Formats: sequence, C-alpha cells, structure tokens
Amino acid sequence: MENETEIASYEMLTTFRDPLMHRIIKSLDIPPGSKGLDAGCGIGSITKHLSKEVGRNGHVIGLDLSKDFVSYANNKYKTKNVEFEEGDINSLPFNDNSFDWVWSADTVWPGPKELGCPSEDPLPIIKEYYRVIKPGGSIFILFWSSQKLLAGYPTLEATLNNTSSATAPFTKNMNPMIHVLNASYWLEKAGFKYVKAKTYVEDITTPLSENDKNALRFLFQMFWGGAESEIDKNDWQTFERIRDPRSSDYILNNKYYHGFYTYTLFKGLKT
Repeated sequence: MENETEIASYEMLTTFRDPLMHRIIKSLDIPPGSKGLDAGCGIGSITKHLSKEVGRNGHVIGLDLSKDFVSYANNKYKTKNVEFEEGDINSLPFNDNSFDWVWSADTVWPGPKELGCPSEDPLPIIKEYYRVIKPGGSIFILFWSSQKLLAGYPTLEATLNNTSSATAPFTKNMNPMIHVLNASYWLEKAGFKYVKAKTYVEDITTPLSENDKNALRFLFQMFWGGAESEIDKNDWQTFERIRDPRSSDYILNNKYYHGFYTYTLFKGLKT
C-alpha cells in the first residue's frame, strides 16, 4: 500500500476540513435515491458523506487513480450504497448518462503531470464529466481557493504567497483561463447551463485540537516549505521559528490565534 504516512496525512486533512465539506454538501440538496460519482475520491472519506445524502436507495461510486487509495477506501468506507473503483478521470470507465450528479473536489488542477496534475488542459476532463451525467443532472467541482494562516505576520505571509512553492502548479505566463477560479468558463465550454460559483469560508480558531495543529503544520509545509531559496534569509528564519512547536514564538500556541480558508464551488446543469 502507498506510504502509510501519506494516507494518515489525508485522514488528518479530512478531519480538519470536515465541517466545511459537510456544510457544502448539505447546501447542494442532492436528491435522495440518486446515483453519483465522486471523481478523484482519494481515500474515500468525503465519498462516505455524499452517500449519506443519497440514502439507502441511492448509490455513490468513488473513483481514484491510486490503487492503494481505492483499496483503503473499500476497506474502510464501502457499504451497500457506496463503493470505490480504480480509474482515470481523463477517460472515465462509465457509459454515457450514467450518473445524476458528479462531485470532484481538489482534483481538476491544471498543470504538469510531474506535479501530480491530471492534465494541463482541464476542458477534456470536464467534457468527460458532462458525458457521464444524465440530462437534468448536475456537476459540482470544488477547489481550495484561499487562506490566511499566519496571524500576526501579514507581510511574511504575503511574501511566502508570492513564491513558486505557493503558486504551483501555476506559472507567470500561464493561460489565465486555466486558472481554477475561471472554472465557470470550463463548465460553459463543456456544455453545462445555469453555471454558478460560490465561495465558502471556514474559520480556524482557538482552542486548536492536536489534529488542527498537525493539519496546519502540514499546510505550512505544503504551501511554503519550498520557499527558502526565493525569500530573504531573515523572513525564512522567522517562518521557521513561528512554525516550530519547540519555539516560544510557535504561532499555534497563541491563545488568540485565528485564521481561515476558503473553498470555491462551481456547479452547472446538463440540460
């Protein structure tokens, strides 16, 4: 199986963002008894939430490229109305008009495959989603879209956010229409109607659980861990100090700590 540490990290992040994911899913009014696809389901924890919305008479399939993720998900989350399959979102292993809805969270990130992106062009993937959705069915795609995590250090956070570590997989000369906040364009080009976008915010506030702290340290590393060569030495030393649990300046021990992150949802209808 894939590195157990990686799977543990996914579980940690799932627990961290679970309240927001639950709120977003509840806002969708997914029809009971419907059949849905979680495209790029990872370890399957969100798929399980989706299955609760469709109820016993519905069915949800979680699809992921990772054999080990699918195996883990089937062992932990498979029930009568949810199952997991291995497959590629670039070429979905389903017939036309198979699903009432498709959900895809943090999956259609356009960029080089060596950075873990499924494709440099998102449109063919969105067209695949369109193909497998029934007429009258819905598409829901989501992306982590912003964050404020370094309370008290706004200039440091701004500096870190201007590094390639934070902006990957996007580059200065990219086509602006492949940026995830232009996903409404992707949906319209694929044929979806009544396209809408909505951003949801989740507060991160004290007291922080140990899982919250672990997740935030993971995010600090994911966003900015590769930024050392691109910023001033003093700024990097400050960043290292405030994210070190052994430091007296450890930011997550601040009893007034507050941050937030957002997810942006794009949805459309296949008429």
